[in-house]
Amino acid sequence: MASKKTYQASTDANKYTTPADLAPMPEASQGMPPQLTPQQQAVLAQKAKEFLDSIKNKADDFQKEITTKFKKETIGLILLPPRPVQSCLKCGSNTVKVLDEFKGHCTTCNSDFNTLDMLILMQFEGANLEEKFKKKDEADIKIKEIAQKKLPQINVSSVLLDEVWDMCFKGKYDILNLLTMGVILYDTGMVGALKASEIHKRMVLQKFEKYVVTYAIGGSLVKGRATKESDIDTFVVIDDTDVTRMTGVELISKLRAIILGMASESGFAAGVGNKMNVQIYVLTDMWNNIKTANPVIFTLLRDGIPLYDRGMFAPWKLLLKQGKITPTPEAVDMYMKSGRQMVDRTKFTLRNIAMEDFFWATLTPAQGALMLMGVPPPDPKETPAMMREYLVKSGLLEEKYVKILEDILQLRKDFEHGKIKDIDAKTIGEYMDNTEKFLTRLDKLMVQIETQEVKKELKQLNEKLIDDLSASLKMLDVKFNSDDVVKQFEKNVVAKKLAHSKYLELIGRVVALHKEGKGDRREIASLAFEQDRLAKDVFEHIRAEKGKKVEKYKISAHYGENKKADIWLLTDSAFIVMDTAKADTMIRKFAVDKDGCLVKEAPSNLKELNVVVEKFAGTPTTLTKSTIDSLKKILAENVKLVVGA
Repeated sequence: MASKKTYQASTDANKYTTPADLAPMPEASQGMPPQLTPQQQAVLAQKAKEFLDSIKNKADDFQKEITTKFKKETIGLILLPPRPVQSCLKCGSNTVKVLDEFKGHCTTCNSDFNTLDMLILMQFEGANLEEKFKKKDEADIKIKEIAQKKLPQINVSSVLLDEVWDMCFKGKYDILNLLTMGVILYDTGMVGALKASEIHKRMVLQKFEKYVVTYAIGGSLVKGRATKESDIDTFVVIDDTDVTRMTGVELISKLRAIILGMASESGFAAGVGNKMNVQIYVLTDMWNNIKTANPVIFTLLRDGIPLYDRGMFAPWKLLLKQGKITPTPEAVDMYMKSGRQMVDRTKFTLRNIAMEDFFWATLTPAQGALMLMGVPPPDPKETPAMMREYLVKSGLLEEKYVKILEDILQLRKDFEHGKIKDIDAKTIGEYMDNTEKFLTRLDKLMVQIETQEVKKELKQLNEKLIDDLSASLKMLDVKFNSDDVVKQFEKNVVAKKLAHSKYLELIGRVVALHKEGKGDRREIASLAFEQDRLAKDVFEHIRAEKGKKVEKYKISAHYGENKKADIWLLTDSAFIVMDTAKADTMIRKFAVDKDGCLVKEAPSNLKELNVVVEKFAGTPTTLTKSTIDSLKKILAENVKLVVGA
């Protein structure tokens, strides 16, 4: 990755200081990244933080100036842990002594030197590494001038992202440890993402070190374009060659749950909100994917960076670069056929959109509009005709929208009958436009119907209210006219404690809504229910007050073979429940003439009977011989009447 010039120049302390030189660490055994204990990390981080707090204003000024001059190139600024005082940074002599926690003195060259370092992670555009390092040289001169003025207590060095990746390829992971332990002063999102990856890698290695072949990163992270919202793409390759008790699929399944759990923990530990996408492969599948030219694996090998490798990833990458990893004839054939398969799948998708999606997207809302009008959802074939009957004829909807629905229904039918086998994208677009127009119009229609239905329900509620108030006043023999019903109800019913005062509040709300002509349908339904309940209470109170219980209007009749009928004899009408033992028995309604004879027979129902009885305020019909004769004709000659049963 890095040019030869870079590492030769790195020996010159006045010109370059590479990250590996910044904080020497003991060699790790078997390629494992060196680590400090958590206690050591905590102590170093705390010391660095305390020092940073003491020079906060200067550090902020330095950061602002650097990120202003090198806005596009600066990826992050990290304050590194203090380095051990072992040798002079200028002459290399070991004759050094510690002045304080962050400063040492060399007795050989009689000079002081800093032990606290700041690393600037940068990325320059360039056709090659030589051009990038040239730009870095120029930037370093300006950075050191700014650092000398703003932060003379700290050694400030810069490092290219390419250098970091080159160290990773060579198995030198010290730089990753430094980034993990350092205090981040500025970050475009790259440093935090890299820190999270490093923490996650350590957790995975600690748990599965024996089996981890490679831990690599990819995506925007390796390109230096990661932000605080970017996903962190990581790849873990597990050696399954000695696993004999389970399949590769089972192994991946077991590992995935553990490793994904570690991913969320590492993000929290790094203090970043980036989502970590972890791809887990077993070694045998990885090799098969390489042979079959899996595009994901090829991309990983081409662009990926190993944060840990046991000697597999780097050779694979090199072989791919040299063109020595080539797909098998079977893989080539599969890739060639994939194009036609994609086209066929696209045709199937378009066909499915035409047959199903447009059909349900228009039919269901159309049925919903009819349901809002009180019409049960019709059969698909009947829906256009029902729309014309209830929506077009009433002026609520234009004919062209019914035609759109008919066209879509016909399209589905043509596919089902084989008249049409395929449909092109242009035609799909036309149907899509029509569907959008249809749905937009139906949205407006829903508002129209809702407004119309609200007005209708308010009118019905208001009429029911006036009817109930009028009935209660009639029961009390109070004279009134249509203009003063509410006033008379308040004076003669509420004032006399025959109705709850809440009834007046309800009356006021219903009258206001009816006058305004709009309201919420749920509130209207609630008001209707409450009005009905309060009206029934009023009727009961008035009857109790007048001593006229409902039972006084009813007599029972036994007739035929053990049949029983209930007979309601009211002032000028009568109702007969023909057989009380049957739930579906007939109920007949009669007029009562002046002789008490039951005439003008008509069918009735329980609902009508309840409404009439609840509001009845007159006197029961006198039971005459004509009445009894009528009952014999209606029921049977052997009818027996029981009063009060």
